[in-house]
Amino acid sequence: MNTLELGFVIRDKEMTTIKKHQCPSCGGNLTVDNDKQIYRCLSCGSTYDYDYFREEKLNEMGETHLSHEEFGAAVDTYRLILKKNPHDFLALRGLMLAAAYLKNMDGLASIVEAKHFSYDAKMVKEVIGSATEEDKEYFTELGKLYSDKKLQIDCNREIKSLKQKRDRIESAIRMTDDSRYEYYFESRGGTQYAPKAVFIILWCFTAFYFTSEVGIAIAIGSKDPVAGIAFLAILGGLTLLFGVGINLIQVYPRMKIIKQIDTYIREFKEELGDTEVKINEYEAAGKRLSEDIRQGINAFVKKDSLIKADSEKEQVPVPVISKIIKHQCPSCGGSLRIDSDKQMYHCTFCGSTYDYEYFREDRIHEAGETFLSRGEFMATADAYGFMLKKDPHDFIALRGLMLAAAHLTSMSELDQENKEFSYDAKKVNQVIEDASEEDKEYFQEFARVYAEKKKLVECNEEIEALWEKKRNINDIITQNNLGIARNYDKGEFRSKADLLIPFIGLWVLTAFLMLITLGFVKGFINAYVAHPDDIAVETGLLIFFGVITLAVLVINYFAYYSRLKYVKKFEKENGDLYIESGKMDEKIRDLENKQAKLLAGLKRSIHDFVRKDRLRMNDK
Repeated sequence: MNTLELGFVIRDKEMTTIKKHQCPSCGGNLTVDNDKQIYRCLSCGSTYDYDYFREEKLNEMGETHLSHEEFGAAVDTYRLILKKNPHDFLALRGLMLAAAYLKNMDGLASIVEAKHFSYDAKMVKEVIGSATEEDKEYFTELGKLYSDKKLQIDCNREIKSLKQKRDRIESAIRMTDDSRYEYYFESRGGTQYAPKAVFIILWCFTAFYFTSEVGIAIAIGSKDPVAGIAFLAILGGLTLLFGVGINLIQVYPRMKIIKQIDTYIREFKEELGDTEVKINEYEAAGKRLSEDIRQGINAFVKKDSLIKADSEKEQVPVPVISKIIKHQCPSCGGSLRIDSDKQMYHCTFCGSTYDYEYFREDRIHEAGETFLSRGEFMATADAYGFMLKKDPHDFIALRGLMLAAAHLTSMSELDQENKEFSYDAKKVNQVIEDASEEDKEYFQEFARVYAEKKKLVECNEEIEALWEKKRNINDIITQNNLGIARNYDKGEFRSKADLLIPFIGLWVLTAFLMLITLGFVKGFINAYVAHPDDIAVETGLLIFFGVITLAVLVINYFAYYSRLKYVKKFEKENGDLYIESGKMDEKIRDLENKQAKLLAGLKRSIHDFVRKDRLRMNDK
């Protein structure tokens, strides 16, 4: 027997008697007074209010549970009705709403644009199977709306997945496209040059210098053919060696890599195009489904309003029970007193009696505990809230409200380590205020445990946030280290010192070649002053060493200086990040020490409080 049955059924002996239409007092026959909605004994005149047999009252409770989103309690309520009447339309309708986690039929309209939707297909099938032939079409139509909405959700989920794939492809395209700049040549001023452009420029310079050297060699050869050939062989050979060598060794490999990158980008773009086509197809299907669902829901809601109105008219009018809650007689307005022996309300004025088992304290406590154990905290608050109307200091009800305020289903959950914990401080304060003087200390200690637990959770959250920030810093450091590794040219160099050695060596060589070039400049000037028409050899040597000096300088800049500059930049950034990471480590250590103290104190507090709670509950 579930909670609702416990809440509405009277003691077994009395229930059997009433079902047989016999008076529990004298055994006489009972008749139904439709005006007052009570059982009346023809022999002794006793009357009995028997709320369990009023389906509309249960339907009202079911709707209340739905409005509170206590769907488990709603399902229990409607199933209780269906035990008596398996085809009850309102109960089946309520189950259909609960199956889709809808508070009311108005919520059906909101699912058109809902991003998340699910329903219990087994329960829907059960409802359709239980419905009468005239109601089957109604519930089948509602079930189809659920099914169509689920299809739309699946469609939207596929669209989301495809869009995420599209974003990943676009990101890959951007990253792949950006990676090409790692193979560009960068000037001292930060200007970047594509390898293809550098390749063409170097070929042009090589051709220009080689052509000039051929001309000079011809001029020298007109006077001394051997010297002309030697000049062209040496100087022209070195020009071709440096020009072609730099292009083939430094520039051409980068061009090949960029060409491969362009191939990857083309493949990514083809995949992106296919993904866009699928997204468009799913979006079109989703749009059609959305429109069909919107039209279907609009038509169904209109139909539902008419059917529900007709169904409600067929129900017996709901009797006024609010007077019973106020301890007033529904018949004459007189005061009601409780007959503890018979478990009834007895009117001191007109003598009417009313059985209202739901309001027995043990049943309220039992119902509240059941709702609490299922995590239905709104229903828990309703049950215990009514108990407190009768007894504002009821310990069990106040204790239940304290647990519900922190969304705890039992006291055992108090000792669990929760990553997330919160409680309604306003409700906790209200419980402390309503407690009797002898119970105040208990609930104040309960509240202190909540406060300590909340502090611990906040401390944990702060530590986790710092660890997340530290992980982000470590990721940046890792990326910077990868950037440094890329500038070591695939393992050719392993450290900054390995890069500095050739860099310094080439600078020394450049300086040496510069001195030689300056010597040839001086020789060129002296030769020109002495023999203005005979300076071919001096010109050739000057050009030769000038080209070599320039070539070494260019190689040093692009091959080593630019990489050293990036390494220095990454190392400086990493240094700042290491300092920041160290400060975070200190904060984390301080917080972890605080966390350990809080945890130790909380464990003691919970242990002491749970033991005290066990003793109090045993006393109660």
